[in-house]
Amino acid sequence: MDHKKRKNSYQRSAGRNSSTKQYILFVEGKNTEKSYLDLLKKSNCKVNPITRKGHGFGLCVDFVNESEGRWRSLAAEERAKYDKRWLVFDYDGRPDFADGIKLAIKKGFNVVFSSMCIEYWFLLHFENHNGNPIPMAGKSHSAAQIDMINKHIRTYNKRTGNGIAEYDGGSKTVDEDFFDLMLATDPITKKSRIVTAFERAKAMHETKMANGAEYSESVTNMYELMLALGVIEKKKGQFELYRK
Repeated sequence: MDHKKRKNSYQRSAGRNSSTKQYILFVEGKNTEKSYLDLLKKSNCKVNPITRKGHGFGLCVDFVNESEGRWRSLAAEERAKYDKRWLVFDYDGRPDFADGIKLAIKKGFNVVFSSMCIEYWFLLHFENHNGNPIPMAGKSHSAAQIDMINKHIRTYNKRTGNGIAEYDGGSKTVDEDFFDLMLATDPITKKSRIVTAFERAKAMHETKMANGAEYSESVTNMYELMLALGVIEKKKGQFELYRK
């Protein structure tokens, strides 16, 4: 879609983040998390996120240990630049998911997790999901959530006449049109979709924690990262999208 002619879109601010505060984020995936966070960095972060992409891991504890090694391999003056360090990873059906989260916290990381996948966070921008497990598509957890996301994109395109490309399950890269759609104002709620996703994710995570099921599908605490980066801010008791 032509960015100059998009309808019901979010107009991203130009220019780099001028914040002196910055966090380092080690992300598990090669494309999805980094492409998404890089777009947030360009437009809506009070805090400057420096993302170090991963290459996919078998076990969550392996990702935690490798990230710790990568952190320690940085020179002391480099580590001193970062106010906080984060790990971002998914459940994806791995048996040591909860152990990985606990180990990461023990090592001093802040943790952002999604169960099953980060695509659940994207889905919450369009759908008030009930937090139950989502049946796999074939043998893939993420494919099922991608199918649900693309259904919403097709509905949007049909309603508006726009031509936003569907989310690519192959590259799993977040492109600019899809990113802008997630931040745009929803015509029904009259709020930015990311604010709605924030509220849905927060409510679901808090409910699951209260029930002793913090990591059980479907859930994500991506909202905590949005708040930490200043993408979402609280004003007069209401959560709003930060605009430069």
